[in-house]
Amino acid sequence: MRKGIFSVFMASILIVLLFCAACTTTSGTPPASPATYTPSGGYPDITGTWRSSGEAGWNLNTSIQDVAVGENVWVFATQEGSVVKGFKLFRQPDGPDVNQTVLGIFDPDGKSLTIIDQPGGWAKGTLTGPDTMFVVLTYASGKDTGGNSFALTMMLHRVKGTV
Repeated sequence: MRKGIFSVFMASILIVLLFCAACTTTSGTPPASPATYTPSGGYPDITGTWRSSGEAGWNLNTSIQDVAVGENVWVFATQEGSVVKGFKLFRQPDGPDVNQTVLGIFDPDGKSLTIIDQPGGWAKGTLTGPDTMFVVLTYASGKDTGGNSFALTMMLHRVKGTV
């Protein structure tokens, strides 16, 4: 009987030690939540004029059709922290030149931003370098897309010496 009590006692001590081994404390402050995180040095300054290259677009209705996309010029006129404001210029296929207001907000990573435009398009821009940004732009069906859903990709390049 004594051997059984000793075994139970040793098992209990072992269980307590295992639980205590999992308890750790950390010193310092916890990491900032994504909602309050700002990259060191703030967000990159993207003000200026950006011209596109490598444009490709597609309409989606009952089928998918390639769309000829010409050069885009995006101007980020002002920036306050993570928020950028400006406009984009482009020529619609078989249509007039277009000037649309844009508003962008950087993600906490400081490399990507979500951009909305005046007629309701959504774009995701990802900085691939200090002067290059890959953009994916989408529209749900609407007047500006002839009732089609639309997707576009392009690379934007900062034009030096402009604001």
